[in-house]
Amino acid sequence: MRTLRWTALTLAGVLAAAVAIPARAQNVEIKPTAKVKHDKYVITAEEIAEHPEVKDGYDIVRLLRNQWLRPTRTSGSAMGSMASPTPSRAPAAGCGRNSTDPACAASGPPSPSESGTAYADADGSGAAQLLPVVYIDEIKRQGIDDLKSLRPADIVEMRFLTGNQASGRYGSGHENGAIVVKTGRPGGG
Repeated sequence: MRTLRWTALTLAGVLAAAVAIPARAQNVEIKPTAKVKHDKYVITAEEIAEHPEVKDGYDIVRLLRNQWLRPTRTSGSAMGSMASPTPSRAPAAGCGRNSTDPACAASGPPSPSESGTAYADADGSGAAQLLPVVYIDEIKRQGIDDLKSLRPADIVEMRFLTGNQASGRYGSGHENGAIVVKTGRPGGG
């Protein structure tokens, strides 16, 4: 009986010591928490909440998924892809391909006031450049500019559909995809 008590006390002491010793002293590797990798086709309310600096729906897309705003190129029936490195604006008059004039540099995605339209050919290939169609609570909107009317707190989810996905869901005219926004507004989806 005495041996059994002594064994139990020893075991309890060892267990208490193991718990009390810091993980580093136990040679246990402590891994930092991994950064969450977000889906490139979806922006959730949780992800939006991580960025209090955003002021509207357009700002959210511009900061978190800028590639959604890059126009794709079309030439006849051949379609470009979201990843194709196409300039987003036509160069100013007199600007050539090798121009070093800073005024000639194309800068970023088009402004919201330019969205929803075909752009003039920027690289001389004769191809028009188009932006995705915007749907807010399953209602087709005029263009990217409509994202500016959305408050971040109202957005439940923003999703990018590729041209094929959007055409399958909404019909033709979505070769450049669609940005589908679900809001928490009354009457919204």
